[in-house]
Amino acid sequence: MKKLFLLPFLALFFILDTNAQTLTIQPSTKLYGYKNSDGGWQIAPQFQYAYAFQGHFRRFAVVKQDRFWGCIDVRGQMVVRNIFHTSQEAEAAGKEWEKGDEPGKWLYPAQNPADGKWGYVDYYGKWKFEPQYERATVFKGDEPMSYAAVKTAGRWGCIDRKGVMVIAPTFMEEEHADLAGIQWTHGRHYDTWRYPTRDKSTGKWGYVNYLGRWVVEAEYEDYDFFGPDNNYIYAQVKRDGRWGSIDRNGNVVSKCIFYTHEDADYALSQKEHGRNINDWRLPVTDIATEKYGWVDYEGEWVISPIYEGATHFTNDTGYFATCKLDGFWASIDNKGELLSQNVFTLSSEAWQAGYEWDNNQEIGHWLYPIRNKETGYWGYVDFKGNWVIQPVFEDAKLFIKTWNNRAAPAKMDGRWGCIDHTGQFVVKNIYNTSADAYEAARRWSEKQKF
Repeated sequence: MKKLFLLPFLALFFILDTNAQTLTIQPSTKLYGYKNSDGGWQIAPQFQYAYAFQGHFRRFAVVKQDRFWGCIDVRGQMVVRNIFHTSQEAEAAGKEWEKGDEPGKWLYPAQNPADGKWGYVDYYGKWKFEPQYERATVFKGDEPMSYAAVKTAGRWGCIDRKGVMVIAPTFMEEEHADLAGIQWTHGRHYDTWRYPTRDKSTGKWGYVNYLGRWVVEAEYEDYDFFGPDNNYIYAQVKRDGRWGSIDRNGNVVSKCIFYTHEDADYALSQKEHGRNINDWRLPVTDIATEKYGWVDYEGEWVISPIYEGATHFTNDTGYFATCKLDGFWASIDNKGELLSQNVFTLSSEAWQAGYEWDNNQEIGHWLYPIRNKETGYWGYVDFKGNWVIQPVFEDAKLFIKTWNNRAAPAKMDGRWGCIDHTGQFVVKNIYNTSADAYEAARRWSEKQKF
């Protein structure tokens, strides 16, 4: 008897299932419905948009009504309430209905039309987590480590399937909270993972762990990541307009004294690569005085900031550099001692003097045209900045050629000539320009051997 009773029912269901198949739009209303095989409306046109039926024994179709998406069965009954913002979300709920899963096994983000808040519903549209969030996303992962990113009080965090906030809402973007959620799910680097975020009250940056809890206080103006996987030992941070480096627990590795993030990273690399950090120097300015000095990789002064300008030591580990003091340049060693007097007009001249010192060249081997600060006249100094040719010329240029046949243009009485390394004119001062005198100096030096 039971079989005889069920067969007519199944036959009727099959007829309804197969007849309500043709998705059709009504031209006059632009609404969608479904027609049977006879061309009559099996499900009246009432949907703003609709898709064809899918599934097997329990078939459903995704439809849009009153601006939201849901699912109907072959009788036109709404088996998944139209509460979803996208057809994909409604389809996912429809598949759960098709499989006969219990309502609530899967939860879906939904927005309450009354106040715009978001919560989570089962596929019938019954609230499981009351609408209290500014935004909510779909759940990810498998139980018991399943999470969804939610936004509250302007920040993002993550809840589990019990509605517990397992990742504190400290993240500025959904994708940031999602990264933390992935970390929480997989448990990789759980004790070292760090992510930058900004304190809402101060606007300063700090770092949180995968639970959204502060591990590095928010006290920085700018930040860098702890590597591509947020698990590196060090990161660069900015304070008072300067950059430095910290470790993942917030301990200062290099003081915030470097001009750029790249300089701070470069300084840190000296330690990481095991280089001789005791001899490493980098020119920076003191924030308070804006004077130049040199610091080590920790940002500690190794040459006091008293200079108006400074250059790099060669490879930042060399033995000399140049500095500007009282308007003129000098060469300086890596202990901060001046190798020459500050008499050079150009840094390049002071650097050449330092190069002579570094290569143990004879003092006076090269001479440099320098203007006397007091008289305004020009003479020539050795690499220590001592006068070799007294400043008696109205102008002077560099020597050309080599030691034993050198000549340099010099100006006296309004005309240019050429002097040798003793300061005597070997080409009379009869030329209007230094260029003409240079040409004369070349001709003289090619012939003169002494």
